[in-house]
Amino acid sequence: MSVIKHSDQRVAVFIDTQNLYHSAKNLYNTRVNFGAVMQESVGKRKLIRALAYVITTEAGDETNFFEALTKLGIETKTKDLQVFYGGAKKADWDVGLAVDAIRLAPKVDTIVLATGDGDFVPLVIFLKEHFGVQVEVISFGRSSSSSLRATCEDFIDMCEHPEKFLIGYRTQHSAPKRGKTSAKKPRAVKEFSDDELGISAGE
Repeated sequence: MSVIKHSDQRVAVFIDTQNLYHSAKNLYNTRVNFGAVMQESVGKRKLIRALAYVITTEAGDETNFFEALTKLGIETKTKDLQVFYGGAKKADWDVGLAVDAIRLAPKVDTIVLATGDGDFVPLVIFLKEHFGVQVEVISFGRSSSSSLRATCEDFIDMCEHPEKFLIGYRTQHSAPKRGKTSAKKPRAVKEFSDDELGISAGE
């Protein structure tokens, strides 16, 4: 991978909240520090926009979570969890995220995708070929698509420093759960407190 990062770069960050949430839950049984994700994604570069894509719960009690993301400079886009006859559920923001990334691509130099979902490989290829932007990915390597890792210019593996990217991580969590994991499940994100997001209430 060839990647260049400097202070004049304009960056847009797109967070697949469901993907990161379930990866952290399945691998480490804990939650994501979105503040650390943002810090690592942007660094000393210029943040133009950051958007998080969230599926609302049936109870609709995500207010604290949204407020905490706002304190981090992250805009939230929400979609209701679809419940079909028979109990089947569906939650998917892939198309919406892709459209926003394409729409903002002409205004930035770098796009950071916070996801391990291989469905975004065509988006990465399209962004590089049609807009010439640098595409980076930050996610948990153990639950990330190998094709996505190979396609982007830079991949930040949060599994290499879980103590940085997870809330309440302890050394006993150093060995992730074994077995097949699924980072993309049709569930809804539960309410998170400011502490759980890695920011203090005073920020």
